[in-house]
Amino acid sequence: MSTRSEMIASDIMSKDLLTVSEHWSIQALIEFFNRHKITGAPVLSAQKEFSGVVSLSDILIFDGKPKHSMNENPTTQYYYNSLEGCSPDELGFSEGSQHKNHLVAEIMTKSIISAPDTTPVTELAETMHSKGVHRIFITRNEQICGAVSTLDILKLLSGITLYRTESNVPAE
Repeated sequence: MSTRSEMIASDIMSKDLLTVSEHWSIQALIEFFNRHKITGAPVLSAQKEFSGVVSLSDILIFDGKPKHSMNENPTTQYYYNSLEGCSPDELGFSEGSQHKNHLVAEIMTKSIISAPDTTPVTELAETMHSKGVHRIFITRNEQICGAVSTLDILKLLSGITLYRTESNVPAE
């Protein structure tokens, strides 16, 4: 086994990627994240090609947009003020309906940050820090074959051995 400083992406990456469709509703995405206990996933187009990445952060940004837009844009503020007194049902915001009426494609990040599977883990950490991201998709022969998250790097740094590097299955 490599020492921590010699480890590369393929040593710590998650190989079984769960993907989502850009045509899913945000509600379906939230349910998927909850069911699988994940915080982000690559997004596939109708042609099954990678078209972006979506995370809990994207959902939070989406949820915060109306209030943020109202404070920043006088025109939006005017229209929101004219809606004063309307119920959430009338505005279409009850019981998460805004999540049912919008698609993953509307909130996903279209650029995918990736690195070859031979990239040193230290370089992955530097890229995450400089780009402000929590996951990097790992490629082999220009095809996505896994992902490394900040949690994977923290596990490595803390000495927690949750995976055998040769098969990436839970350790006994």
